[in-house]
Amino acid sequence: MDLPSYRHVPGLTPHPVRHPSGHAFGIAEPVISPSCQGLPDSWPNCQDYLLGVDLFNHNYLWEAHEAWELVWIGAGKTSGPGLLAQGLIQVSAALLRLHLGTPTGSASLLDKARVRFDRLQASQEPDERRYMGVEIEDWWSSVLRFAELQRAHFPFIRLEE
Repeated sequence: MDLPSYRHVPGLTPHPVRHPSGHAFGIAEPVISPSCQGLPDSWPNCQDYLLGVDLFNHNYLWEAHEAWELVWIGAGKTSGPGLLAQGLIQVSAALLRLHLGTPTGSASLLDKARVRFDRLQASQEPDERRYMGVEIEDWWSSVLRFAELQRAHFPFIRLEE
């Protein structure tokens, strides 16, 4: 995967799509990949989902949000994949706000993400720990540690089938 030429930070870097210097300026609006049909089972092949994970893990938080938005909308906002995607979007935005020095906005977004993950987990079988490759509780704990300890260890998403 080729990473964008810079990590977009609102107010500090050119908007990737709207600004002529943006790393995605002039590129056609993305549409959800056909590889994402059949979620949640098709997640190992869903290019938009996997791109979001790669971008997030490389600290391209704004860009990850954009990739996951395609999944959120394409899968259905209230479906299981939609809830996961929206929670991931909110965590990305929360960590970006933390980076920008707005901890209150970050905490609010983390609260909203927790609601999404709780709804998702309530719809799963009690013995299911993973959803679309993510062990949600373990990862969520790492997100909270990162937010509370001010960037102790980045909460990488580790996907496993």
